[in-house]
Amino acid sequence: MRITSTLAAAAILIAACASPPKESAAAPLQIDAAYAGPAAAFDPRDLKARIYGKPTEVLVLGTMHLSETPEGFDAAVLDPLLDRLAAFKPDLIAIENLSGESVHGLKAYEEIYPESVNYYGARILRGAAMAEAELKLTLPEAEAEVRRTLGDWPETPTAADRRRLAALFTASGDPHSALVQWWRLPEEERVAGDGISAELVAFLNQYETRKNESHQIASRLAVRLGLERVYPADDHHADDMMADAWEDFDVLMEDIDLQSILDDPANAPLIKAGERLSTPEEALETYRYLNSPEAGIADVELQWTVMIDRPSQNLAGRKRVMSWETRNLRQIAHIREAMEHAPGGRVLVIVGSAHKPWFDAYLDMMVDVELVDALKVLE
Repeated sequence: MRITSTLAAAAILIAACASPPKESAAAPLQIDAAYAGPAAAFDPRDLKARIYGKPTEVLVLGTMHLSETPEGFDAAVLDPLLDRLAAFKPDLIAIENLSGESVHGLKAYEEIYPESVNYYGARILRGAAMAEAELKLTLPEAEAEVRRTLGDWPETPTAADRRRLAALFTASGDPHSALVQWWRLPEEERVAGDGISAELVAFLNQYETRKNESHQIASRLAVRLGLERVYPADDHHADDMMADAWEDFDVLMEDIDLQSILDDPANAPLIKAGERLSTPEEALETYRYLNSPEAGIADVELQWTVMIDRPSQNLAGRKRVMSWETRNLRQIAHIREAMEHAPGGRVLVIVGSAHKPWFDAYLDMMVDVELVDALKVLE
């Protein structure tokens, strides 16, 4: 294998450098005087100017969770937002949802993550079970088949092709990519067959009215742009970090007087953003605010600084921030992995607005990433 041969070559090179020929004594290491002073610390951002080709443009869109919007929310108010995101023309869309691989891992270690797998993975696993009954493929088997199918995807897929790929995505634990295929079908072709059971038809159709940004924004945008899928990037393998600290954390929240923070009118634009989506104009203005630097700084101050700038029993506040940073970093790793499919292209990341300032900071450190100002896109 290429990896094995590369490692072997590296081992030979290291051995050669470490062991000078026996017939000559090793000369002492000479350092040029020009380099003898203190070295500057390595910063991956210094490599941005040296990349070959175009940088990968990354836009992080912070959003409220649409599940928190009031009854009667109409997703049509998001149309101006979708228009502006479509004009950005992303080649790849990443979303704040667990992949089938992550859910499978949480399920395998359910003794460690009992609440996480049930809360975040229940719907994914339910859809996967429906598709598995038709396809006879487990989550990992379906994921492998998804990759094979996309690797040999025809330029003009048939309705049967799309139905089968929708079934495979669902079986692999990626219902949002399944929706991209389902919604790219003409309505009269959204029927049972090719791995889609009548039960699975109902499962996919109920997403039409569910309030969730990952399909009301991401999947619908992918359909509009002619993309074949979205990329789930969330991760909850850090949830166990707080297993022994929640009681101490609850005491900290009482000391902070969380309710007074929630009731402070100055914090309403952040906390009650989901209530300001009644018209297209209001929705767009709300998204502009959530993606402003001011909102990012306010959110960090509101949610996270209060946990680390005061004492807490067993440092529960700091542990909570550790778990938050770990989750963010793992999401960034998943997004970075997905970028393999669009080097030098455009990437849209749709994530809860609390993550945006952290994502922007971490992604800006990547050697070939150029962050895109969300406010310019939403003008």
